[in-house]
Amino acid sequence: MKKNVTTLFALLLLSNLAMAKIWRVNNNSGITADFTTLQAAHDGATSGDTIHLEPSLTTYGNLTMTKKLAIISTGQFNSLNPGFQADPKEGFCNSITINAAAANGSVISVRYTGHLIASTSTVSNITFINCASIIADTHWCDATGRITISDADNCFITKCWATNISIQDGANNIVVNNNLIGNGLQVTSNSSAIVSQNVISASNNRNDCGVVAINNSQVSNNIFNKPATTNSFPNSNVQNNISSGTNLPAGNGNVNSVDMSTVFVNHNGGFGDNYYQLKAGSPAIAAGVSGEDLGAFGGSSPFKLAVQPSIPSIYKLQVPATPSGNSMNIIFSTKSN
Repeated sequence: MKKNVTTLFALLLLSNLAMAKIWRVNNNSGITADFTTLQAAHDGATSGDTIHLEPSLTTYGNLTMTKKLAIISTGQFNSLNPGFQADPKEGFCNSITINAAAANGSVISVRYTGHLIASTSTVSNITFINCASIIADTHWCDATGRITISDADNCFITKCWATNISIQDGANNIVVNNNLIGNGLQVTSNSSAIVSQNVISASNNRNDCGVVAINNSQVSNNIFNKPATTNSFPNSNVQNNISSGTNLPAGNGNVNSVDMSTVFVNHNGGFGDNYYQLKAGSPAIAAGVSGEDLGAFGGSSPFKLAVQPSIPSIYKLQVPATPSGNSMNIIFSTKSN
């Protein structure tokens, strides 16, 4: 019966991604799928295909990408946000490394335990969307939970929960928008980015984390939740941001020393997503460059609760314990995301 339900889910995905073959990855006992590891699915797929990581308590492993693919799992914080997935388990992988031009144009939307990397000068147009680290805080130097764009151009990091984000080694034209960033964000002196609509240092509770050093960038409509160890913006245009610290440049709509208890539903919420929605009367409401709300839930492309990929999901499922004769009636409810 599990096989029939997950096959039905795959058919729903197919309706939304009709141009690509969808490969099912499932390592649960008793489930028959196309593959049991992410690398095997990648190796068996054709450029342009989609790989779906189905709910599991066991990792689908590491991946080195050499093909243009869409890789999708089932979000994060499903238990914190009921009503998005009938199965609260969240399919996840370890690390994904993209360093081959043949993977250009790939879309990554996964829950991950390690490091998401796009690197080398031949790599471009990689999109990390609705990705989610499994932890809130690590040392800045640790790779766990990090998303890194290194010497790659024209990439996007959007609507993700990341422990740290690093734009480095000559990476340019990088868009970092509508993310929840647990610790810090770095754009090195030889790189550039558009950094907008993020909550930065969302859950940083460590004295050795929270480095915010953003060079050569447009920095707007962000909320710096907790004071960072370092907070600097060399050669950046910084406007309409608010911070609990005192490191934002004066003027241009920037406001320092904001009491974050007036901003978020729960500014001490830690590792979650709905904590960082704006509360009624928040000073971040309509405080953006063009009157939009600040933070990950503001702007034209807001963060999605439960970090849901942009595919349909089954959020309610009723399956009888035993069949009636040769048939079984299954009731399910679906929603778009």
